[in-house]
Amino acid sequence: MTVISLTNVGVNYNEGTKNAVTAIKDISLEIKKGEFICVLGPSGCGKSTLLNVLAGFVKPTSGSAIADSEPITKPDWNRGVVFQAPVLYPWLNVKENVEFGLKMRKFGKKERSDLADKYLKQVELFEFKNHKPYELSGGMRQRASLARVLVNSPKIVLLDEPFGALDAITKINMQFLTRLIWSYEKSTFFLITHDVDEALSLGTRIIVLSSRPGVILKEFNANFTYRISQSNLDQTRFSKEYIRLREEILSLIYQQTSENSGYVI
Repeated sequence: MTVISLTNVGVNYNEGTKNAVTAIKDISLEIKKGEFICVLGPSGCGKSTLLNVLAGFVKPTSGSAIADSEPITKPDWNRGVVFQAPVLYPWLNVKENVEFGLKMRKFGKKERSDLADKYLKQVELFEFKNHKPYELSGGMRQRASLARVLVNSPKIVLLDEPFGALDAITKINMQFLTRLIWSYEKSTFFLITHDVDEALSLGTRIIVLSSRPGVILKEFNANFTYRISQSNLDQTRFSKEYIRLREEILSLIYQQTSENSGYVI
């Protein structure tokens, strides 16, 4: 089942001016239910623009973006977004933040409460449900943001480098939790990241974009996330297959970086 279909999508900013920029072009992509897609590429290659098209924040300048047989023209709860910086209302406690979307959708009080409790338990924040966001660590706030998206049961979860600012241990724990929730919920995840190891350890499909304007250079199918969920992380990361794929992806990205800068790496 296709969740989102992109056909020859391009996005230009400031069209018709001397500051015009083509962020992405000719992106064609079928996102299937249950996939965990990770997107990599050099800085400024249009990764976040691509996610914003999927979310409905940015309309394609060319091509089409389709979800549920309709063009994506605006944000929708079926496409939940977790940003790099947690987006939580500071005047609401954690549970109220998680319930907020359901409240806007006119869910009853008891149903909102039960669903919020369910997802707060999933992200291991139930005992902190009455705390305000400023009373939580960065990793805990990001977990609350994830619960706030998941409680709406979106068809796809879009993650824009949500773990980039976390310390190494918290980042690994968040990756583990995200993998667990993706597997348990049978949902579809789309992650933007700069971290090749993060992409390999989470993704079932990895997409590498070129330098701007971003086009799809290559796609890789991966199954390391299934292995990691069943065995030791280090055993998987030190396997010959993992190292080979990691080196191939890094080589693609470095090549784009060197060509763009004029230096040979």
